[in-house]
Amino acid sequence: MLKITITSPSAISKGVRDYVKQEVSQFSGTLFSELRTNTPIKAGRARAGWRKKQRSAFEVQLSNTVPYIDRLENNYSKQTRGRGIMKPAIASAVARRQRRNTR
Repeated sequence: MLKITITSPSAISKGVRDYVKQEVSQFSGTLFSELRTNTPIKAGRARAGWRKKQRSAFEVQLSNTVPYIDRLENNYSKQTRGRGIMKPAIASAVARRQRRNTR
């Protein structure tokens, strides 16, 4: 789960708050896409099991409740090539966001 909390939003200018909201939204969307892409596929159940829930302006929950998702994360499938799902998905999402921000 990606969770960002700003303890005193009133002390931060509206422009900064809006920028952070936008970045949280965009990064969580990118990460969600990467998680789906990096999830091994046999029947497609695990890949389709990803859910994105906006908890608040600064908090997004990404989850997968497929019973065997932990096994896939721990390299049960040869498709993960020993890297799991989360680590490569996060690395790809960060790289994609950095490329967008440098344009």
